[in-house]
Amino acid sequence: MPAIRLLYASAAAVGMPYGALVDIMSHAQQRNPERQITGMLCYGSGQFLQALEGERAAVTSLYHRIAADARHAQCQLISVEEISARGFPEWSMKVVNWEDGDSARRRAMLEADTGSSTFSPLTMSAAQAGTFLRHLADLERDLAGD
Repeated sequence: MPAIRLLYASAAAVGMPYGALVDIMSHAQQRNPERQITGMLCYGSGQFLQALEGERAAVTSLYHRIAADARHAQCQLISVEEISARGFPEWSMKVVNWEDGDSARRRAMLEADTGSSTFSPLTMSAAQAGTFLRHLADLERDLAGD
């Protein structure tokens, strides 16, 4: 079966504590390997941008659970595409808190990829979101190699 990559954006529910983000990360890192799902979640300014990769049925099922999760609002499907190779193969779910490392390099990358200096995935096009997540993954890999 072909693998897919699904991108979505959402807003965090009003009053969602940071601990909920930690819970999301922990749950994904425990459950995604058995589903053979990989991906990346970026959180900042009260918004999520996530890429999910894997077999179509597994990714679609997970996305529907996420969209129904009370910790999200305004869940918007950005894109779904068949892929021949995963963009995030080493991560069952890499979570990046945008506010934790708001470096000049990250800000420059965001502006180059989206035309904005503000992390706002709900306003990104599919091309912008995909490019941004690929570049963010490359940056995270570079940081991990240091």
